[in-house]
Amino acid sequence: MAEYMDDDPVWDSDPDHMGPVVLGELGVTAGLIERLRAWNTHFNGIALTGFEFRSQAEEERWRRDGLRLAYELQNEVPDIEISYAHDHDPRPLRARRGR
Repeated sequence: MAEYMDDDPVWDSDPDHMGPVVLGELGVTAGLIERLRAWNTHFNGIALTGFEFRSQAEEERWRRDGLRLAYELQNEVPDIEISYAHDHDPRPLRARRGR
């Protein structure tokens, strides 16, 4: 999920380890980490607008980009269950394939 920080915008939701994740420690490629950070930077860039996107189209594009990145992350760390917080589908990504 997007976060108000410059670090990796990925969180561990396990109650025993809840908090930010360092993707490099999981073996995620540098390219994906860079794209995830850029996606999060875009979100942080609208902070002064009360986190309002300039248009519905821009927000939808940002959400789709985030979902695509989440699928890439799932592919890079197949043993970890990945969820995406910025749409209305609460299922983990593995359960969403082919929808």
